[in-house]
Parts: sequence; C-alpha cells; structure tokens
Amino acid sequence: MKGLRWLSLALLTGVIGAEQTVLAQPGVSVDQVLMQNATVTEPRLIRLFAEDFMIPEEKINKMVIYDLTGDGFGDGDLARTFPGGKFYLITPSENAQRIMNAWSFGGNVKFTADSNDPPELFENAPDSVRAMGGIFAALLRGLRRNYKGQPIKIHLEQKDGVTSVELWGYDPRLMQYEPPPVNKVPEQVPVMKLIYLEKTIVDSVFTTAVRRKGGF
Repeated sequence: MKGLRWLSLALLTGVIGAEQTVLAQPGVSVDQVLMQNATVTEPRLIRLFAEDFMIPEEKINKMVIYDLTGDGFGDGDLARTFPGGKFYLITPSENAQRIMNAWSFGGNVKFTADSNDPPELFENAPDSVRAMGGIFAALLRGLRRNYKGQPIKIHLEQKDGVTSVELWGYDPRLMQYEPPPVNKVPEQVPVMKLIYLEKTIVDSVFTTAVRRKGGF
C-alpha cells in the first residue's frame, strides 16, 4: 500500500508537469489560486439568499458563495446552487450583505520566510503558533534541500485520513532529491580517571624499661 502511494505521487507529479508543458503557449499562463468560500445549508438562509439573488430554482439543498475578489463576501461574487450546480453572479441587498459581513474565515495563520531565515526561527515561535511554526519549519527544510529554484506553489491538505500535497508552477529541472543530513552522534571516548590517594602511616613503637633490683 505504501508503494502504491509513492507511485501515485510520482504519477501526479508527472501529470502536473506534462499539463504545464502542453498548455504553455505564448501569452498564456496556467495557474490556480486558493479562494475563500462559504457553504450555506440552513434552509431559512438558503431561501433568503435565493430570493435576494433572484435565483429561480425551486429545490436548493446547499448554496456555496465564492469570494472572487478576495475582499469579503458581497457584490460581484458568485453563488452556486446544489444539486443544480448552476452559478449566479450576486448583488446582495443591504440585509443579505449584513448577514455575510459576519462571516469570517478565522484561525488562519501565515508564515513568511526570507531566503536567509533559518527554520529554527519558526520552531521558536510564540506558544500560540509554535505548533504551526514547527510544521512550516519542516516544510522549509525539505523545500530548500530538494528544490533550488523559484517560483513554486504548494497546497497541502489533510482530510478523512488522507494527506495530499500538490505542487505546481515550478521548474522540473530544478527539482532534485537530496536526502536529509544524517545527525551525527558525538563519539563517546572513554575517559579513565585515576585517583591517587596518599596516606602516611606513622607507627609508634613503645619500649618498656624494667628496673631490676641491684641494677640492670
């Protein structure tokens, strides 16, 4: 199973590179961007937005609103209905706009590293974002080892027990695998400690003289 995953990743990389080669034409560049979107499933809100956006469909189970301009949900964005799958350019009323103004992506953290910033800098980030900094540091190390060029774009996603990564907008010729450095454990050199103990022993000899009668 692990081998199949690696094979799938290799095929995906090859397909991406092939698409870039085939679609590349003078004056044409192919790219993709991340876009904020809001999914509405509450029936009351679906009916409100359907009337406000003048959507003629009768059966709508879900509505997804895309922030095309990147400045928050509102005028000039797109709404897509499900199960119909149709797109509608929206011009919300004051009431609908007030509801959408309360929508916030929230919780997003962005790290920016200069070319000379060490990964350890992000591993020592404040406690509130230190875990995210650790992820970014590991990604930074791998990227600097294996890709020696610019630009490159990466999208990482983990969902339903599957982790996927997509890379695009890079030069395949500059993508070369380099194994991580081996952490050298300092060699333990045995050290013998000799302890000299000096002890002076003084022996005392006691002589007892016995006086005899009539002299010695």
